[in-house]
Amino acid sequence: MDSLTSEIKRSFMLFSLWRTLAWNDVLNRYRRSVLGPFWITISMATTLLAMGPLYGSLFNLTLANFLPHLCLGLIFWSLCTGVINESSTAFNDSAHFIRQIPLPFPLYILRVTWRQLIILLHNLTVVPFVMLVYPPNWSWAMLLLIPALLITLVFLSSVGLITAILCTRYRDVAPIITSVMTLLFFVTPIIWQLSLLSVEQQYFARLNPFTHFIELLRGTTLGHYPSLMEWGLTALFALLAAVIASTLISHTHKRIAYWI
Repeated sequence: MDSLTSEIKRSFMLFSLWRTLAWNDVLNRYRRSVLGPFWITISMATTLLAMGPLYGSLFNLTLANFLPHLCLGLIFWSLCTGVINESSTAFNDSAHFIRQIPLPFPLYILRVTWRQLIILLHNLTVVPFVMLVYPPNWSWAMLLLIPALLITLVFLSSVGLITAILCTRYRDVAPIITSVMTLLFFVTPIIWQLSLLSVEQQYFARLNPFTHFIELLRGTTLGHYPSLMEWGLTALFALLAAVIASTLISHTHKRIAYWI
């Protein structure tokens, strides 16, 4: 356990390293592109313009009610699916580092998380335009987005570390993770709203951990005060994921280099 604590501590002390690696990942992805990473923003804006009127009419919702819901749902879901899907190949993608430099393994997950945070910031540039047309409930609750995001990042990074270990050991798990995340997109309130469901259906929808994280992030951004139950459940999920990830990495960190 001491060695694990030391690895986590070393990972955060090497902040400048994984921050630089993540930024270079984003730059390399859009190298020699005129707009660069802002293609991410354009892609998100195009998706909103296409899906907003269509699904709003299908669910019989006004754009003032539906578009901010959809916008924030897609943006925060992009963060969730990006961290988890890209974590599944994090160790294999960094094999040249792992084989040559004794860096702590959580560092590679932090690299993925920071890269997705950069993408999140680019996607969030769409939000002011949506809020300009459809103003939210401006309140101090918006400041709660910061702790909500921190809890979410702890959860996502922990789940990312778990998937990275499993996908490195068992190569067939990576496509399964991608398929599961695709399925979860449709059962998480991103393009639909919980209020459209019956009480029994809402109960089953809330069995999905991502429902609580999306609702927490979206609610605070729109100026709503999340319930204490929402805070408690998301914190509990984050803690459980962190404990499982810590246990798993403590038993496998000496073998990961041989699995690559």
